[in-house]
Amino acid sequence: MTAVAPAALTSEQIGTLARAVSRAPSVHNTQPWQLLVRGTEVDLLERRSVVLRRQDPFGRDRMMSCGAALTNLELALRVLGRDCHVAFRDDEDAVATVTIGRPRAVSDRDFALYHAIARRRSHRHEFSHSRVAAAVHTALVVAGETTGVHLVVPAHLDKFAQLLGFATRVLREDRGYQRELAMWTAHTTGPSATGDGVPEDALSPEALPVAGLVRTDTPVPDDAVLADRLAAENLLVVCTDGDTRAEHLAAGTALQRIWLTATAKALAASVITQPLHLTGFRARLVSELVLPGVPQAIFRFGYPEVPAAPSPRLPLGELFPDGHRGGAR
Repeated sequence: MTAVAPAALTSEQIGTLARAVSRAPSVHNTQPWQLLVRGTEVDLLERRSVVLRRQDPFGRDRMMSCGAALTNLELALRVLGRDCHVAFRDDEDAVATVTIGRPRAVSDRDFALYHAIARRRSHRHEFSHSRVAAAVHTALVVAGETTGVHLVVPAHLDKFAQLLGFATRVLREDRGYQRELAMWTAHTTGPSATGDGVPEDALSPEALPVAGLVRTDTPVPDDAVLADRLAAENLLVVCTDGDTRAEHLAAGTALQRIWLTATAKALAASVITQPLHLTGFRARLVSELVLPGVPQAIFRFGYPEVPAAPSPRLPLGELFPDGHRGGAR
């Protein structure tokens, strides 16, 4: 009997993929991705026109953002009842190609993570003092750990606090960084509002680690006070064996699996990356915290005291090059 080739996606199913991808987290909510649907293959494209020269000079955060979008894309396909295979691409624009396979049953885990996509938020505020159970903490680590990606609970918090305090002082005085951050927070409201950027009310006036982004008025507490605040947080450092584009992508996919797992368990979270772009910071972090690889992101999580609002999103049509969605008719 001749095997039946997998069917192409319908326009409605492509819309499901687009909505899932559009809700992925990204650096400064830049949404640096597009989708190219080619029959039973979907390319995830990196929009390199989205450039953050001060926050993300080497494009690491942009690639991790694409990794988060790739996780959402894969989950959407599985919830549509389709098997899929993900292959990393290292060419000019394509980040990965997802090949769509035959029908498959939807697992309870995939279903739960998919439905967490729409509820996931960046919570850049303090968490409640409710304790996160050890079993939940373990579930997050298991969700993110994969070949070449390691999740580490940071030790030596006194050293960690010194490094974060130093980073805060540097970033507060970096005029180029501050201009770029202001640009990506100024256009989310008012008559010139767009569908990207970080809403002003999503930011926190507190110090790191609560304030995910450092501004000119972000306070720098005493190192001992900051160490106490770090001890009160639930933190994971996402590390990779190396520092290639493929490993940045893998870090992003793992980070999103952790985040969706946390969301499914009624936790909130946010990510800190900007200190990691300072010259020498990551090397010092590896040395002082005795990390097993290259740190790519700091993930903080806990139970929210107040809900966070969703960030704006670009129109779905902008996810497709030249507006072409493809799909079976």
